[in-house]
Amino acid sequence: MTLDLDHVFICVQDGRGAERLLTDFGVLFGRRTIHSGQGTANLCAFFDNAYLELLYRHNDDELRSEVVRPLGLWERFDWQETGASPFGVAFRPRDFGAPVPTWPYKAPFLPVGSTIPIVTPQFALYEPLVFLSTVSQAPSSLPPDRRPPLEHRGQHHTVTKVTIWTPHASHVSSGIQALCDLGVLWVKYDTEHLIEVEWDSARRGGFHSCQPALPLVFRW
Repeated sequence: MTLDLDHVFICVQDGRGAERLLTDFGVLFGRRTIHSGQGTANLCAFFDNAYLELLYRHNDDELRSEVVRPLGLWERFDWQETGASPFGVAFRPRDFGAPVPTWPYKAPFLPVGSTIPIVTPQFALYEPLVFLSTVSQAPSSLPPDRRPPLEHRGQHHTVTKVTIWTPHASHVSSGIQALCDLGVLWVKYDTEHLIEVEWDSARRGGFHSCQPALPLVFRW
C-alpha cells in the first residue's frame, strides 16, 4: 500500500495571529471550516499535493466531550503547559487497506456511520495525531472551480517531506514507527516541539522559521 501526504496541522491558541504571521511570509489561505461537534475550527493553506491546517478552539464543551477526548485535542491546544504534541499528519491511501493498525474515530462533523482511521493510539497525547484521509485528493487535481489558491511567495510548491521534532521521539507507537520505516514521515528528537515542512526537496536552500510565535519552519 502506498500513502501520500494529505495535510499537516498545528494546534494554535490564536488562529488569526498565526494567519497574519504566515500571510506576512507569503503563504495564502484558501479555506475556513468549523468542525461542528468536535469543538474546533481551522484555516488552511493549500500546496500542489497537500495542505497546512491551523487548528484552533471553537467550542470547549464539544472539545472536551467523550467522543473527542481520545484525540487529546484539549491537551494539544495547551501543549506548552501539558507537553502534548501540537501536531497532526494525515495521509491519503492510494489503494484499500492500511499498512498500520488504526482505530475508528466517529468524528461528529461527518455523516452518520462515517469514521476517520486514526493511527495514533487513543490518549497518546505526546505523539503527533496521525490518521488516514480516505476521501481527499491532491489540491492541484481539483477542478478549476473548486481549486484553492496554490501560489505562495510567487510560485507553486509541493510538500516533499515532513519532520516532527519532539522530546518523545524514542517512545512513539508501533503504527507511527511503521510510517517512519516506510519513509513517509520523520520523527526526530529535540528538546522542544517543532514541525519542519519541506517544499520542492529543498533544492533552493531557503529557510524560514516562524518561531517563537509558531513551532514551524519551512525549507525550500
